[in-house]
Amino acid sequence: MSDRILLPALKSRVGDWIYYVCSLSFNNVASLIKAPDEIHKSKKLSEWIQREAIEKHAGEIADYISSNDQRFLGAVIVGVYDGDPNWAPIEVNYNTPDIQATEEQKEDLSGKIGVLSFSGEEKLFAIDGQHRVAGIKKALEEAENREDLEIENICAIFVGHDDSSEQGKLRTRRLFTTVNKKAKAVSTAATIALDEDNGFAIVTRKLVDEFSLFSDSDDLVSFSSNSALNKRESRAFTSIVGLYELVKDLHEAEGKRIFENARPTERELNEHYQFCCDYFSNLFEMSDELKEVFIDRGALPYTYRNEAVNNLLFRPVGQRAFARATQFLTQKGHSIIYSIGALLESNLDLLHEDWHHILWDPIAKQMIPKNVKLAENLLLDMIQEDVRDPKQFRKIKELRAEFSEGQQV
Repeated sequence: MSDRILLPALKSRVGDWIYYVCSLSFNNVASLIKAPDEIHKSKKLSEWIQREAIEKHAGEIADYISSNDQRFLGAVIVGVYDGDPNWAPIEVNYNTPDIQATEEQKEDLSGKIGVLSFSGEEKLFAIDGQHRVAGIKKALEEAENREDLEIENICAIFVGHDDSSEQGKLRTRRLFTTVNKKAKAVSTAATIALDEDNGFAIVTRKLVDEFSLFSDSDDLVSFSSNSALNKRESRAFTSIVGLYELVKDLHEAEGKRIFENARPTERELNEHYQFCCDYFSNLFEMSDELKEVFIDRGALPYTYRNEAVNNLLFRPVGQRAFARATQFLTQKGHSIIYSIGALLESNLDLLHEDWHHILWDPIAKQMIPKNVKLAENLLLDMIQEDVRDPKQFRKIKELRAEFSEGQQV
């Protein structure tokens, strides 16, 4: 913003939020509202949520704007940082025959109608309605008569964003997920990037931002919207969604729902974060294959993730099964080092018949991602430990019997 902007506005309040409802031209939308990259520590998280929440829908919105004369767009919620909106109330002249307001009505309207002024130093980002903002920008870029479209208006709701403290950023991220949860289902991507009540999302972000194994590497975590890794992925250990699932798997079953849905205490968050750090540190140090690929960089992940060599620790579903088995052993009282070491002694070769029809389909030559619980119990049985769920283990025997009979026929 280079020049002072004046917008007609209504001042309102809900809960502890003061906000301003304004009319914003399409031209102002395009020139003023930026990507929400200032509410994340990790720029990769910012770029990822930009792709996931915005770019996928921009074309649809642009098409709607360009092809419908009776077009209408809902309000955009806009955050303001690096400055605050400057509010100037306007006095209403009630001495007109068309307005017959009582004293009570005048008092209620007092200070609520005015002008919102920006100095030119503020930065604006969409807390809700990013896809509408992107669609407007795209429509303007493609418009034959841009000047006619620029003067159209959309309702914009401005809220202040305190960028000077982590609490301010947390407050804004929580507003994002609160708004979107009430409007529609929040994607896993948005949850991981922004949710301040989901303990697993918080720990996942902290690992990416602060844990040296992930934060010091540009490619160990792939920022994609799926837990499965792309077949062409040659550098990553897991995806951001896969890491989120591992963080959940490493938490004990009891209390998991609460940890996910009601913000845990700082002590609880730090305890689980530290457990995850200990798990990944020891796993990468104790597994020769993981160490060779991701620490020493002596080989590419594909070396252990293909149809000829298929190591369980290089497949997302296998990583989950291993993490779950480790958590179960530590829950029983074993140390994390013993648990990882014992499980590393099991058969991790997914091409072996032990894993046929559990995690590997030997006919289609592809992974079976749905059987993470079966795989966990098989790992525990391989090291002669009690399984978490005997029913799941019986299912393994049933599967083997079923495919054995099919081969005989």
